[in-house]
Amino acid sequence: MYQALYRKYRPKTLDDVYGQDVIVKILKNAITNDKISHAFLFAGPRGTGKTSVAKIFATMVNCEKLKNNKPCGKCVSCSQTNNSDIIEIDAASNNGVDEIRELKNKVTLVPAYGKYKVYIIDEVHMLTTGAFNALLKTLEEPPKHVIFILATTDPQRIPDTILSRCQRFDFKKISENNITKRLKEIAEKENINISDDALFEIATLSDGGMRDSISMLDQAVSYGGEKIEIEDIHSINGTLTFKSLEELVLLIKKQKIDKLFKKIDAFNDEGKNFVKLTEEIISYLRNLLILKQAPEYFDSKYGSKDYYKKAETELSNKEILHYIDTFNDNLMRMKNSNTPKLLLELSLIKIMNFNDAITEKKGNIKEIDISKKVVTSKIEPNKEKVAAKIDNDKMVELKNLRINNTLAQFKKRKVLDLNKKIDGLNNLLLDPDYSKYASIILDGTLKAASDEYLIFVYPNERISELFNQNILEIEKTITKVFENAYKVISTDINDWETIKNDFNSKKKTYSYIEDNIKIEDILKDDAKSEFSIFEDIIEYK
Repeated sequence: MYQALYRKYRPKTLDDVYGQDVIVKILKNAITNDKISHAFLFAGPRGTGKTSVAKIFATMVNCEKLKNNKPCGKCVSCSQTNNSDIIEIDAASNNGVDEIRELKNKVTLVPAYGKYKVYIIDEVHMLTTGAFNALLKTLEEPPKHVIFILATTDPQRIPDTILSRCQRFDFKKISENNITKRLKEIAEKENINISDDALFEIATLSDGGMRDSISMLDQAVSYGGEKIEIEDIHSINGTLTFKSLEELVLLIKKQKIDKLFKKIDAFNDEGKNFVKLTEEIISYLRNLLILKQAPEYFDSKYGSKDYYKKAETELSNKEILHYIDTFNDNLMRMKNSNTPKLLLELSLIKIMNFNDAITEKKGNIKEIDISKKVVTSKIEPNKEKVAAKIDNDKMVELKNLRINNTLAQFKKRKVLDLNKKIDGLNNLLLDPDYSKYASIILDGTLKAASDEYLIFVYPNERISELFNQNILEIEKTITKVFENAYKVISTDINDWETIKNDFNSKKKTYSYIEDNIKIEDILKDDAKSEFSIFEDIIEYK
């Protein structure tokens, strides 16, 4: 019968354990100096060696011919099948008080062969509160011949009373380099023909888990042909190559929404995980930002620089940061949603609207043929498309007034009710008349409300200003969704913290002031932009 690689190559000595050098050294010294604690807690992510180290340590403390901290492998204590002194308990299925009481009755029995009776309780966080209480006294003062090793992936769920009675070891995620090194050793022993790039990709996708990476290698052997390449790894895991990620990012930049949606449909047909796909896009954008900002830090583990070459020239730092923010904001929602594909599509639409706003703000560069000469001229967008220019002094006055009036008649219940309706803005993201404004609103958070006013808060001043530049259209959009007219205003998170603290501490009093400010006087369109398309001539050819 075929034996899975992760079982075949499970560590047999502490020297075989990768990536946990500190823990290995402490345990070796404890045995050498005969300073062995009565209770250990091994905590850390899955596949990092907790149970393997527990079994090795249990074998070592009882080995009759231990030499250089290596079990002899021949005595009864080293036997994996006949050693009754090592008892493994799965707390996930034996988590009740009765099971722990039975354990307490058995700990008094002396070891059959070795010096210690070792109890390994796996997934110990699954024990009930009653079971933990039943274990507490035994764990604190066990018989001299008993050692407890508790293993868990979730130490936060273990009571402090238990934690304080154990010597704790935190197992860390194993680095890509250590995983790659181990996989290479296994591949050589098993005569597996696999490229170094494919091995490193497995190490990256395993997220620090050695067991996961070896299982992935096992799967790749079954899938691959004569030689396993990086493309095979991506096919197995439903992930995208760097080249595919670059193409995807460039389509977002170029606003090829039809091609993007076709790609997403294709990914859906292939059964790809959209949460994992979104994480990959964020990772790619992060690597791209590193390449642009700190090229000396960029490492080969992020892939070849050729995979970022086009995107590096096409995307600005501001755009990359906005892309990351947008995808990251929706990532948690995607993990808890039954429609992650829809949320990914909505993220793309939000980014498109952001790109539109940037284009409108900067203006377009066009070529115009006049008398057989090409004139490159800077043209401001049409009047109906350009974001309004703001009279800053009057905007500050409006902002202060509306914040004052909202807080003067603040209703917490109103905020809760409107936040339940705000998801209705998602339905407008595909409507060309409202999509831009719905996207801007969704990027912020409704923090305060009255029967007449709403205050939205944004993570930075730039988006807050964009909101206020489009305040009239945003009010129309809100009226459509909330089915009630409101006067709105926005501010950034730093200003809001000051406002909130003043309001909560009652350092400042708020009294309603009559609102006679005309927004049309604050938002002044650039009349010149509609007509003067030849005034700013840059270059003749």
